[in-house]
Amino acid sequence: MPVTPANLDRPPTADEAMGMAWWNILKPTERATWLTKAGPACSVADAWAAFKRHQANPTNPSPQDTP
Repeated sequence: MPVTPANLDRPPTADEAMGMAWWNILKPTERATWLTKAGPACSVADAWAAFKRHQANPTNPSPQDTP
C-alpha cells in the first residue's frame, strides 16, 4: 500500500507488522541482500515482498546461499 497523508495515522496491517518484525531481526548484510534482490529504487516493503516471493517459490536459491 503506498504511503499517503490519509493513511499515515492508521495502525499497520498484519502483513506490514510481520514485515517490520522480519526486517528488525535481519543482520545488516541480510538487509542489504534482500534490498538488492528487490531491485533498483527499492524499499523495505519491496524487500519484504521479495522475501515472500522467495518463500512462495523455495526452489530459488536463498540470497544467503548465493555467492
